[in-house]
Amino acid sequence: MDDHFYRVEFPTVIRKLGYVSSKSRKILLGRHVLRSLGLRMAEFSEGSPEPDIDLLRILRVLQGSQLPSSEATELFSAPYTPNDRPEEISLTKRKSHTVASVSFFGGGSSLHFPQSEGHHSTFTNETSELLHLADRIFSREVRDTTKSTNLSTKRIVDERSASLVSDPLWPSNTDRSVEFSDQTIALFYEAEHISSDWSFWREWYQGFLDGKPLDWELQRRVALIDDAIWDAGPEAVATEIERIKTEFLAEKLPMAEIIELNPETGKFRAVPIPVENASYMSALLSQIGDALEDCLGGHNGLSDRSGDVRKLNRVLTKYKDDPQNAELTLTRVAGSLRGQLHDSRELPDNEDNLALLNAVEEGVRGIRANHPEVAANREQLARQAFQTLAAEEKQVLEEALPILTAISEAELAEEFAQDIPELINDATLPLANGAPPLPGADAATRVFSRVSKMTLLKDQYDTFTRKGAEWFDSDTRKTVQLAGLVGGGVIAIGVKFGPKLLELVQIGLRLLGVL
Repeated sequence: MDDHFYRVEFPTVIRKLGYVSSKSRKILLGRHVLRSLGLRMAEFSEGSPEPDIDLLRILRVLQGSQLPSSEATELFSAPYTPNDRPEEISLTKRKSHTVASVSFFGGGSSLHFPQSEGHHSTFTNETSELLHLADRIFSREVRDTTKSTNLSTKRIVDERSASLVSDPLWPSNTDRSVEFSDQTIALFYEAEHISSDWSFWREWYQGFLDGKPLDWELQRRVALIDDAIWDAGPEAVATEIERIKTEFLAEKLPMAEIIELNPETGKFRAVPIPVENASYMSALLSQIGDALEDCLGGHNGLSDRSGDVRKLNRVLTKYKDDPQNAELTLTRVAGSLRGQLHDSRELPDNEDNLALLNAVEEGVRGIRANHPEVAANREQLARQAFQTLAAEEKQVLEEALPILTAISEAELAEEFAQDIPELINDATLPLANGAPPLPGADAATRVFSRVSKMTLLKDQYDTFTRKGAEWFDSDTRKTVQLAGLVGGGVIAIGVKFGPKLLELVQIGLRLLGVL
């Protein structure tokens, strides 16, 4: 090991951190501990009487150390001692509970992890090649962020340190960096294999390894989970994180409708918001219907089998009293018609086709003008960039379809049966004629918005379906069991379809780039 580095450079780095803001200190020290986390995880169950709780505490503070400034960041700090010439810097929660500390001694460095009931784990550069390399990268990041700055230019250090969170933890040109990062992420996979309670943390750590942290707002909400839940252990924290993710997805894909459990049927249903200015809405739809009739009556390239025509007919019948779904569908059709008329030239830009496009666009504008909730939702949805679905995600959707239709009332079940094949969009399931090469935002919005709201109502569903023993012979149970997707269990107790809904929430968040 380089004696000069640990006798001169590393102590200088530690002391420099005494002159930067707490914000920068947390980020820099947090990244150092993140790189070295594998050392602690390799000894996960050794020494501590509460290894799960200890690891959760470390992960919580490490997460908080990297967050952009918010009320959550105030929960965490990076104090140092002594005050005039720092020799040790720590990561703590509320300046009292230390989860990790870094210090130097004559010719070496030390990384210390306190544990429950006075236990601790300590690693030094002399016994760990990983820590030695991590010390070097830590030193380099501190030097780079503090270069040419002083006490009056801390803001520059803050800006530089904040930008670090978008850099991979291990520089690609560093010897053994891939080996060390693979070792640590393998430990997360091992923990996840033992219990799915650690799955979020594996994704979270991978984000920092790659320099692509999970959505900061999602992380902020996780950091603010109540202390009592953190103290209850990994299962309680994982359950709360799933609830947070589900709420987050529902907010990302707003729809002006209510998903509720019908107490008479024990199934889910969608209740649209009321139509405002019904006569105007009726006039808009009549205009679309007339324009569509003109198009289909001539040689204009559209037919009853066209995907756009099928969607318009759905608006004119099924969605005539549902402004949210009417707007979603009309917006999709307008985009499709514009593309076929002006880009691909699949449709002639004649009077009839242009009149249909104009009527559809006028319908979209009219709905938004009379329904502020729909307009606000469109503004938010316009900021979303949908990713493509992976093959395994399409498989999950296919498996979920009979479950979703079984627990939904007829109208909602029918819409799942229309939207999910469109999302899957391959030969696995029969698709509507004219389906586009990629799933549209209207189908994705409906499916994942509704799934998220249904997931939030799972406890209510569980309570309701437990009440009647007669459910055990119901058509719902038979439908789901025939699908072969829930084993021999019963959906009534809510523990068999719940995991499938959570899988769909995970897919929805990934589709939006949150995970």
